[in-house]
Amino acid sequence: MRFSVQKEDIIHQLQSLAAVADKKQTLPILSNVYIRCEDNELVLKSTDLEVELEFKCAATIQQDGETTIPAKKVADIVRELPDGQINFELNDDSSKMQVQSSTGKYNLATQEAGDFPDFDTVPSDNTFNINSDNLISLIQKTSFAMANQDWRHYLNGCLIQKNMNELNMVATDAHRLAVYKLEQVDEGDFSGIIPRKTIIELTKILPKSDEQIQFYINANNIVFMYKNFTFKSKLVDGNYPDYTKVIPSGNGLEISLDRKSLIETLSRVSVLSSEKFKGVKLKTNEGKLEVSAHNPDQESAEELLELDSSSDGFDVAFNVNYLREVLSTIEDEKIKLISFGTDKSALIESSDEKQTLVLMPLLL
Repeated sequence: MRFSVQKEDIIHQLQSLAAVADKKQTLPILSNVYIRCEDNELVLKSTDLEVELEFKCAATIQQDGETTIPAKKVADIVRELPDGQINFELNDDSSKMQVQSSTGKYNLATQEAGDFPDFDTVPSDNTFNINSDNLISLIQKTSFAMANQDWRHYLNGCLIQKNMNELNMVATDAHRLAVYKLEQVDEGDFSGIIPRKTIIELTKILPKSDEQIQFYINANNIVFMYKNFTFKSKLVDGNYPDYTKVIPSGNGLEISLDRKSLIETLSRVSVLSSEKFKGVKLKTNEGKLEVSAHNPDQESAEELLELDSSSDGFDVAFNVNYLREVLSTIEDEKIKLISFGTDKSALIESSDEKQTLVLMPLLL
């Protein structure tokens, strides 16, 4: 097995493959990247048995073959090599893969390609298309609200669902909720929970341009396909909670203000908030917004912010980190905060009708 490839044609792929490969080393070969040269095509693949990422790369193939080599080591080596051509060659007894550049050579241990596990998915005839920009928007507008290692495993990911002509992505960690909706005219409805790792790694490899991504989903898996990659993932086994029940409705107390000014004020005031709760209080006071925080050391901070409009009696506290994350997903200069009580969900609104943002208050 022997092939040559330009650094720029393989470096990003190797880094993504290393991120997918299993770092716990429960099965040693899962920390390796699978490499196959066949029919003038270079195929690279890694998996942790929950997700599998496969790339097809531009390369000059001198000799066909297949093997596996340590994913992180080859990614780190190639990252540090100078730009230009890199040569890969498997030695005669297939025990080492030599990586050679203009400055030196490196010999990596291999494991049999035949031991690399298959990632079984059931192909589907019902394939959906989505613009890469739209898929990135779905993820970026919601994924910040995913739980991380929550015992409620179904919260450690994003719900993707299609009803009629609407495609929704939803994330919540029970403290905040983010929903983003897009029009999707393809026939067929579906629902599934995409794991946190899949969401994070998919965001890194999606083309940042107006490209079409194909995907299909079944009871256990979701598969994304593009020109040079196939990304397979198991779905989280579980039932996602009925998120519509926590989206408040009716009349609440509303304030309107500059988003950037609020973020900057929160950053300053939160320095003196409690380390444990990170609570910051927002209260209207004579037509202005009083932003305050205090901590167990009896220290406190307070600032006043100009409001575009306000309701008397607006008085609510939030975890400042959660509030800032929510505000960072909004692009508008002006936002609205709507409170329905100190113990009920609050809404953060922008001009984007496709986005719904809900935040649970703190009791300070």
